[in-house]
Amino acid sequence: MEHPLTRREFAARLAAGGAALALPSWVAVGDAGAARSRALKRLAASVKGPVLTPSSSAGLVFNSRYAGIRPMAVVRAAGPADVQACVRWARRNSVRITARSGGHSYAGYSTAQGGLVVDLRRLDSVSLSGRTVTAGAGTQLIELYAALARRGATVPGGSCPTVGLGGLALGGGMGLAGRRFGLTCDNVTAVQIVTADGRLHHADADTNPELYWACRGGGGGNFGIVTSLQLRAHRVSSAAWFQVVWPWSQANEALAAWQQLAPHAPRALTALFTLAGNRRVSSIGQFFGSESALRRLLAPLTRVSGAQLSTGTSGYLALMQRWAGCAGESIGQCDHFSPAPFDAGSDYVAKPLTSRGRAAAIAAAERGGTLLFDPYGGAINRVAPGATAFVHRHQLFCIQYYSPTASQSWVGSSRAAMAPFVSGQCYQNYIDPQLAHWQRAYYGSNLDRLKAIKQAVDPDHVFRFKQAI
Repeated sequence: MEHPLTRREFAARLAAGGAALALPSWVAVGDAGAARSRALKRLAASVKGPVLTPSSSAGLVFNSRYAGIRPMAVVRAAGPADVQACVRWARRNSVRITARSGGHSYAGYSTAQGGLVVDLRRLDSVSLSGRTVTAGAGTQLIELYAALARRGATVPGGSCPTVGLGGLALGGGMGLAGRRFGLTCDNVTAVQIVTADGRLHHADADTNPELYWACRGGGGGNFGIVTSLQLRAHRVSSAAWFQVVWPWSQANEALAAWQQLAPHAPRALTALFTLAGNRRVSSIGQFFGSESALRRLLAPLTRVSGAQLSTGTSGYLALMQRWAGCAGESIGQCDHFSPAPFDAGSDYVAKPLTSRGRAAAIAAAERGGTLLFDPYGGAINRVAPGATAFVHRHQLFCIQYYSPTASQSWVGSSRAAMAPFVSGQCYQNYIDPQLAHWQRAYYGSNLDRLKAIKQAVDPDHVFRFKQAI
């Protein structure tokens, strides 16, 4: 098998006086178009799933800012063997390869200019045996929730219905059940992964333990292509929910009350907080307990002047659909993929925001974007920073900066305004191509161990993108 040159080898050959470089086969021949066609035919012959040659990434990526990226081809993998064939083909032909499980990479890393995209959406089977869920990496969250709800179970994950399980779990996986059951990555007990040599590996606490450790928070796309995951299931049939809305004039006081409550509340409660660009301040969340107990817990929020509280109790799948914005719709309707342009980033907060810090957050929202606050604590912070690759275990909450107008200037200016009040850590699933010092921000004290694992399983950086380890 031909192997791509490492950057070190590339530099060495240049220094040696321009020795011949191993370029893709269709570059080395006169008729590049014909050579490319032959290479793609060989790819098609090696896989069971279809090989598509789209003109853009429209329909592949959720952030439509990256819809114009032109991959060489997209393979809709029919199974792990197709993924293995794709990795081997990409190495042999020196073509960049990337995986797409849900297409929600904030920076468009689910596609690659001139590269090969391995689309995992057909790897979406879900089974439950005892307390162990086995699910394909391309399973979308609403499909996972629906399949498990029929058995009175769930795994913690995010609220967006079309996010793919693989990418979510590899980077962490915060959601409204996180404080009760832990992050998605905390509940992963094993993975199947195709590494850069084209081999399919099982990784768990006993077999390939370093690779298993890296796959729980080390970020999607770094160590190989995960094809399926085993996760710990939790029994649940219903939960209470709430929404609190305040006048914008009370935003500072509402945020102060929220940060005193949310990260320190009983782990059965997750309360999110939002400062929206339309000058709406609110908190929503869920509680694994009674509605009356929920109302008592929320007293610090409802004591803020002007608070309007709504509560209810719901079956768990219906509650997931509520958070997904598709309450009352069929699962098929909820599963609809609707790309939109946006820009986003994040910060973690380890100490309560001062009055000045809260004012800076409010001023950022008033400039037109939205700040979304996710509380940690509970089951999330009971895990040691080095127990998994997800290092952010001593944080109070995460702030996501979100601009639906895809304004990088707003995200950058908001982060700069909040810099004196945040910890310097950032959430790798809110990956931001503009972030400086992203390695330490995403991975902190776990970075060196992750680099060593990367060197062991992918020394030639077959899996590479702008913010790859």
